[in-house]
Amino acid sequence: MVIKKQESIAQLLKNFIESRNDVEIAFLYSRQGLLIAKYGELRLGDRINEDEIEQVHGAISALIENLLNKITLEYRIGHFGTGSFETPDNRIIFLEAGPDAILLCVCNYETNLNKLFPIAYLVAEKTAQILEESFDSKSSDLEIPELIINDKFSLGLDRHISSDSTTSSENIKLTYHMKSTKERKLSFKVIIIGSEAVGKTTLVNSFLKKPLITDYRPTLGISISTQDYYIQGLKKEMIRFLIYDLAGQEFFKRVRREYYKGANCVFVVYDITRRDTFDRAINFWYKDARMELGEIPFILIGNKIDLEEKRQILKEEGLKKAEELSSFFIETSALKNINVQDTFKLIGIGLFFKTMEQIQET
Repeated sequence: MVIKKQESIAQLLKNFIESRNDVEIAFLYSRQGLLIAKYGELRLGDRINEDEIEQVHGAISALIENLLNKITLEYRIGHFGTGSFETPDNRIIFLEAGPDAILLCVCNYETNLNKLFPIAYLVAEKTAQILEESFDSKSSDLEIPELIINDKFSLGLDRHISSDSTTSSENIKLTYHMKSTKERKLSFKVIIIGSEAVGKTTLVNSFLKKPLITDYRPTLGISISTQDYYIQGLKKEMIRFLIYDLAGQEFFKRVRREYYKGANCVFVVYDITRRDTFDRAINFWYKDARMELGEIPFILIGNKIDLEEKRQILKEEGLKKAEELSSFFIETSALKNINVQDTFKLIGIGLFFKTMEQIQET
């Protein structure tokens, strides 16, 4: 592997581990079980002595080798997918990172898989793109987006027990496992709302990788776009986004309500440099859509972070309000394409697993 790839993967894993307090070590192995990269250390606390630390590290190394043998065996014969193991002290998740690599993470036992898996999938996808030399630095980067996921949003992973009860020892349990078994396309309707000139259309165009137009023209009522996206490691599973960019002008209100129907997710966008757009996002846009749509995921998005010197709404203020509204939260720059691709993809992954949970329950 060339040095640039090694450096990029090392930086990505570093960013991943340092952005979270629940993932302790991330390993990247080849399909044949050879270590490509590693970052992190077990967090064992102050009460354990050096001899005990060495014993714990030795036990984890043996455990990882044991699990890796099982995973790579299934990988070589074409049955791999993604999933998690539980041990008495840790949760260990594994994901495909393209056709040639496996991402394996050692997490603390309190890890919320509902919040971790979407981020881990995104890391696996970026890793695969680096290995395949298809990583697009113009629309993505190695940073880990700070998408705050509402605690009430569940993918059902914490209560899911795999039907495959195979264990590597009596203390290791495969608790979750998903493989692609058939081709499937799931469509998710995402509506983008907010006051005029907050950057909704630029946000959509950045995700679709359309040329950015600096001469702002208000959306005339509605703009509908589609975008297909495959789940990393589950190549038979396709997501189709149906993106409804709704006009912010008041006189489109009656038309707008008709397009709320059937939405799976709502992006409520405000401009961090304009207090009025934040207030209206909370007091009008959120309430208007929530009343119509009920308990579906809402994402409060503070846009235009490239204009930091003009900021009027602090990030902490947006986060606090999102928590009060039981909403997700993230800040973006649609113009500079910061967190745009990642936000759409994380939401798509979350909606995919949520739908799969519902399918399994029926």
